[in-house]
This record gives sequence, structure tokens and C-alpha cells, in this order.
Amino acid sequence: MNQPSILPYEEKSAFNALCEDFRRREDALGLIFQLNQLIKAVQTHRGMTMALIGGNKGFRENFSSLQYQLDRRIAALQAFVARSGKLINRQQEESILLSWRTIRQDWQDDKLSDNFELHSHFIEELQNIVLGLTKELEKPLESASQIDTVAHPQIFKQIELLNFVGKELPDMIEQIARVRGLSTYMTASGEVDFSNDRKLRYVLQCARQQNEKLRHQSERLAKILDGAVSRLPEIKTIEFKLIYLLETVDNDVLGGRTIQTNTHQLFKLATELIDIYWAVVNEGFSVVRQWNEAMLESWLSMGMSYSAEDKA
Repeated sequence: MNQPSILPYEEKSAFNALCEDFRRREDALGLIFQLNQLIKAVQTHRGMTMALIGGNKGFRENFSSLQYQLDRRIAALQAFVARSGKLINRQQEESILLSWRTIRQDWQDDKLSDNFELHSHFIEELQNIVLGLTKELEKPLESASQIDTVAHPQIFKQIELLNFVGKELPDMIEQIARVRGLSTYMTASGEVDFSNDRKLRYVLQCARQQNEKLRHQSERLAKILDGAVSRLPEIKTIEFKLIYLLETVDNDVLGGRTIQTNTHQLFKLATELIDIYWAVVNEGFSVVRQWNEAMLESWLSMGMSYSAEDKA
């Protein structure tokens, strides 16, 4: 049964479109949060798996808990997907389930390279879905573009922030997580073969290049956002820890001598860096949510006066 409306048909239609667009954005942000939490857990799973394959049994207890947590995260993601329309399609959902089942089953019998690549492919798959969802957030809220003072200056900031927390910073996180996984295996096993040596050296190079890129981007964002993302300066603060991690891996793990670095200490240091980067990502998306709410409020408080002026 249709509910009576106090608004003319044209204005009611505009409100319906605005409400639908706002809800879709909220759904996209909710899915992004769930996917990023899942990516973080899969990255940790990769590191622990490689430590166990390398012979370090000290990760076993936490690993079992993580496997159970990942099962629950996958189930939660399915529930969110079911309530969010077609933001994630059936093929993507089925691919996520298949990728996780492939990783979860018989990982003890995996070759190191297969285990690493299976995890990395799954993470890349999830990152691509996140990147697609960020595109839902780049345009101004439906009809809010009428309000130039709100929409136009803000939308350029939003696009730049979304690129940073949806693409550039997650790319950096994944490089550090790959360093963690490969170097954890090498410190656990005490062995560095030619193939893994080449692979880890390449990942170290990518991490250094991405860090240079992030330094400039984070400094620019700090200026144009004027403190909106309060944790953004931490990227610069932890750079010394990042350099220490990369040099430790380069000089000790890949140094050609007996590896002195403790597996758990290396894993912990890399994880501390990754956690800080993820905190910036999460805050960045929270800021985008706040901006969307502010744009909605601006439309509700000013949009109809614009409409009245247009009619006059």
C-alpha cells in the first residue's frame, strides 16, 4: 500500500532517488570494511602458514583460531552481500568461497610457492572488489551536485582520499605482508633457495618504491584534508620502523649467512606496521562516511531552497 506524501510528486521522486543512492553508499562502505578485515586476516593466515611450513610450530595455536575466525568472516561477508543488492555479484561471491576452500584444505601438503601464490591471488581478488566498490563513492550524492559549495570542492578531496585508502595504502600493506610471509618462512626454515631469494628481493624493491610514493601522497593529503584523517601522520612516524624491517630482511635473511633474526620478532614487527596502515585505511573510509552524511544533511537543509529558486 502506498503511503501518502506531503511532497509533490517531483520532489518525492527526488527524495526516493537520494535515499536509494545514500543507502547504496552505506552498503558499499559496509562491504569495504568487511572485505578489508578479511584481507587482513588472509594476509596473517599466509604468514602463519608459511611459518608452519617452514617448521616453526609456535604459530599453531593462533593459527587454529585464525582459521575459525576466517570461516566466520566469510560467512559474515555472505550475509552482508545478501543484503546489499548487486554490489557484489554471484560470480564474485562464489569465487571468494572457492578461493578460501582451496587455501583451507590440505594446506599442510602445499609446496611453499603454491601456498604463497594461492593466498596472494585471493588477496588480489578481494582488493579488486574493494577497488570496484570505491568507485561507487566517487560521484557526489544524487542531486547533491546542485549544491556547489558542498559538492564540488569536497568531491575532489573524496576522490583523492578514496584512491589513497582504497588502492595505494592497501598496495603498501600487501607488499609488507608479502615480506612478512616470505621472510617468516626463511627464518623458520633457515633456508633461502634461489627462487625465494629472487622473489623476496623483488618484493623488497616494490615495498621501497611504494613507500616513496606514499610519503608524497600522505604529505599532500595531510595538507588538503587539514587533519580530517587524524592518523595520517603516523605513516611518516613509522617510516624508521619500516626501513629497519626492510634492511633487516635484506641484510640478515638474504645476507648469505646463518640467519640470526627471530621468526616471531620479525613477524611481530611487520604486523605492527601493517596494523597501523590498516588503521589509517579504516579511518579514511570513516571520514568518507561522515562526508556522505554531511552531504545528505546539506541537501536536506538547502536543496529545496535551491529548487524553489529554480522554479521562481
